[in-house]
Amino acid sequence: LKEARKRFEKYNKVKNLRPNTKKAYTYTLDYFFEAVSHQLPVKSLNESHIKAYVRLLHKKKFKPNSINLYIRHINSFTAWLKREKYTLAEMKHEKIRVDQAKPKFLTPDELDNIYKQCEKNPRLYSTLKVYEALGLRLSELHHSRREGDFIFIDAENAKGRKQREVPIPLDIIEHYDIAMNNLYHPDALSHMFKKVAKDAKVDPRKTFHSLRHTYALRMLMKTDNIYYVQQMLGHQNIETTMIYTQFSPELLRSVLKEKTQKQDPKSEAGAQA
Repeated sequence: LKEARKRFEKYNKVKNLRPNTKKAYTYTLDYFFEAVSHQLPVKSLNESHIKAYVRLLHKKKFKPNSINLYIRHINSFTAWLKREKYTLAEMKHEKIRVDQAKPKFLTPDELDNIYKQCEKNPRLYSTLKVYEALGLRLSELHHSRREGDFIFIDAENAKGRKQREVPIPLDIIEHYDIAMNNLYHPDALSHMFKKVAKDAKVDPRKTFHSLRHTYALRMLMKTDNIYYVQQMLGHQNIETTMIYTQFSPELLRSVLKEKTQKQDPKSEAGAQA
């Protein structure tokens, strides 16, 4: 298995996987070899070894979604072993059942309170405005560029390995320039959001990723087109985007209408001007 791992990692290097994906495979195989001896002959590998690996993940008290991620990666490893004819049968372990979590979006009041906490930090204020308006993943701002009214995330830095183009509202361009002029490290930004959200008395279950959820729901309400939302979010599978349809349109309108009402007067004023 030790030799097979080296060859598998070489194979992944040729595939030019994203750094985070390569890191996830490293963790997966580290835990696998903690459960199964790396000296084990590949031909002796069987489903009992995969089950021992999954038991170890449970023992380490990983959350269900994390366990399923590790299961997915070990399934990729065993599929590769079969494809390379190291094993005769693919040992695919079923993912554990988890309740589909509903998206944790931020209400207009919560957003207002968060931005009030950033009044003395224009850089942080602008950065959060950009994420709210564009629905970017935490690391994507670092790999983005602006061309006119669009933000581009190139394929090699996009999660689905496909270039993404997101329209940027005119009033966000200045915020984007401020954010890009002095970028926060993603970990630091996540930590700072947690602090301002706590000071703003936002539900602690809501995280930095809630800005992306908020963008997705707003786009869904605006366009009523789940496929457009999928494209804007960069989801490979429409099933991932479908989690945003779990809320009734009536509920979303009642929660998000305040944001719309706050924007309408400006729009009307602009039209009159």
